[in-house]
Amino acid sequence: MVFSADPWSKCGFAAAALLLALALGACSERAPPPPEPSLSLSAYRIGAGDRIKITILEHDDLGVEVDVADDGTIEVPLVGSVRAAGRAAPDLRAILTERFARDYIKDPKVNVEVIEFRPFYVLGQVNKPGSYPFVPDIDIRRAVAVAGGFTRRADVDGAILVRESTGERSLTRVGLGTPVFPGDVIEIDRRLF
Repeated sequence: MVFSADPWSKCGFAAAALLLALALGACSERAPPPPEPSLSLSAYRIGAGDRIKITILEHDDLGVEVDVADDGTIEVPLVGSVRAAGRAAPDLRAILTERFARDYIKDPKVNVEVIEFRPFYVLGQVNKPGSYPFVPDIDIRRAVAVAGGFTRRADVDGAILVRESTGERSLTRVGLGTPVFPGDVIEIDRRLF
């Protein structure tokens, strides 16, 4: 084997090796999905379709379970219509406490709890697309299982997640370990090959 002393041939070899590495990288699997969204149920924003339980300490007759209407409001005894959508449970509790204290109850102890969440949706390349009741600690992999599993043409490396947060809708490509939240829309794409 003969090596050339010409410095340009060394550069040519390095350039060829770099091009080969780039070409092999392009042939590999798709880039991994972006990191999982960081959102927890403690920051969950109430939305239309959720069922809320309101209790007032020492005033059992005023406790109520209500569904959040399509316009985002709930009807509460004595207080009337209150906007619930877009608020976290502690924020709604503060509003109800203030309204009850204003005219009806001295130092009310109000508790607000989401007892039934709105459904999530799984669409695309799954065997049973549709809406499903939300359960805490479910991820996209389990949501796909609930929807009958992947079809044979499904892209099993990730999903497109449509999530509404603070009034804005985001569309993101995510991994199968991404947590699912109430109202999420999960779209499983068809694989390319």
